[in-house]
Amino acid sequence: MNGFSAKLQEWRPLLKYAARQWRALPAILVLTTVGPLFTSLAPWPLKILVDRALVGTNTREAVSLLDRLPLPADKKQLILVAAGASVVLFVLGILLEAASTWVWSLAGQRMVRELAFDLFAKLQRLNPTFHHKHTVGDLLSRLTGDAWSAYTLVDGLLITPWQNVATLVWVGALAWMMDWKLTLLSLALAPALAFTARSFGRRIKRRAKQGRQNESKLFSLVHQTLTIIPIVQTFGTQTRNREQFEQLADSAISISQRQSLLKNTYSLVTGVLTTTGVAIVLFVGARRVMTGALSIGSLLVFVAYLKSMQAAASGLLQTHGAIKSIEASVERVTEILNATEQVQERPDAKRLDWRSGQGIAVRFENVTFGYDKDRAVLHKVNLQASAGETVAIVGPTGAGKSTLLSLLSRLFDPSEGKVMLGGVDVRDLRLEDVRKAVAVVPQEPLLLPISVADNIAYGRPDATRAEIMAAAETAHASEFIERMPQKYDTIIGERGATLSAGQRQRIAIARAIIRDAAVLVLDEPTSALDAESEKLVMDAVRRLCAGRTCFMIAHRLWTVQAADQIISLEHGRVVEPVAGAVAT
Repeated sequence: MNGFSAKLQEWRPLLKYAARQWRALPAILVLTTVGPLFTSLAPWPLKILVDRALVGTNTREAVSLLDRLPLPADKKQLILVAAGASVVLFVLGILLEAASTWVWSLAGQRMVRELAFDLFAKLQRLNPTFHHKHTVGDLLSRLTGDAWSAYTLVDGLLITPWQNVATLVWVGALAWMMDWKLTLLSLALAPALAFTARSFGRRIKRRAKQGRQNESKLFSLVHQTLTIIPIVQTFGTQTRNREQFEQLADSAISISQRQSLLKNTYSLVTGVLTTTGVAIVLFVGARRVMTGALSIGSLLVFVAYLKSMQAAASGLLQTHGAIKSIEASVERVTEILNATEQVQERPDAKRLDWRSGQGIAVRFENVTFGYDKDRAVLHKVNLQASAGETVAIVGPTGAGKSTLLSLLSRLFDPSEGKVMLGGVDVRDLRLEDVRKAVAVVPQEPLLLPISVADNIAYGRPDATRAEIMAAAETAHASEFIERMPQKYDTIIGERGATLSAGQRQRIAIARAIIRDAAVLVLDEPTSALDAESEKLVMDAVRRLCAGRTCFMIAHRLWTVQAADQIISLEHGRVVEPVAGAVAT
């Protein structure tokens, strides 16, 4: 019992999606309760037909309520009544089953949709450290495949067991009225079936988890390969990638075969048990017919009930195995839902206001930070920039420059100290306002395979075409955009592959310009450019920084000669604050 309670605790993040469907669940439960009643009544016209119209009965069996129904004495009319009742009961049972399936399908798909929405939203909120630990292919697999575990879990934990219980109750009650001894004998197999389900459950779960993990690796390999296809072709790694794909595909086939063998073995064992049970019940039932304790019609009905009872009991006992088979997917989904959001907005967060085109004061106060708790990347960093100032940050690779500026937009929060915007700790501000106030031009511009206009307006989708064109003009991007086939409506390649490095950088600058942020972060914007592109980009940078608070990471001193401050970082510490410009 404690184990089941622990499981319910683990499943709670997914079960809440079922609770949201509270309007549909009562209807589903009513339909799955009433439907088996009509299915259970379906064999009774056969009993009436055999016992009253064809053979006649002279037994000592108990007279049930259904046997007392007023029926015509004429055998021809009785045959018509039995045939009509059989059709009506069958149609009613099918209609109720179809209705319950339809309602549950709608509710279940809503559950999956809401779970997928929440997973996608959570993935966007989790900081880069989480994403560095998980490949895109793995996360995509969880979002598209494992999200269905919510539907499967509720179906296996509630809907299907409830339907099986309802079937057992109705069939068991009707069978009990005919012959309680034979009914008990039919249910005697339940312990053996339960033991079989428990024995196979753990192994089924283990195989399912292995399958999902291998599938994620396969997704990741394909995603990684197609993302860097020029590098793959340049370095000639197609053969190696194909071999890795073949290994993962072979492993997937092997796991699938072992899982199929395991499930087939489980089905074989349960089939042998149930078939043995049917043979025993038939033997005992036939003897009771011969002694007059049971009618032939009742035996025929009982055989039909026996299959229904065993199917329902088997389905109920297989609940354990069914749940085990999806626990791997449930764990992969709940890992995301339960992941800690290191950057969270406080309930009483303040608004941050600034004027368009103007900067805002920034201050780092005794800032210490590390991606791991035991290993700091930044140590007691103090830095202050007045509104409208340009601050250059220089230092060797790995000094912590990019990490320091990532704290401005709250990709991370410092473990010690404060990062302040306009004199207010960023942790006390609305997260949306902080992100709007800080625009970033990364070292490697991240562009999407959408139109040029949509890439520029990505941070401000309500921007007009005139504003997009003005931002491109300021960033020196309009000259090459106008030469494109569809100009601003041209769809660019994945990660901007159809553009040169300088063109990608200028579109990224245009994207920052149209954002109209108060603080700008430029992470080595000219590191991979030729001299001509570098000149255009730096001119665009100067236009972008005009009037705003600007932080620029650079290796070349001439690119930061106009900075108001130059800060040197080494091993996460400020070692050389220099005021004023640097001569070339």
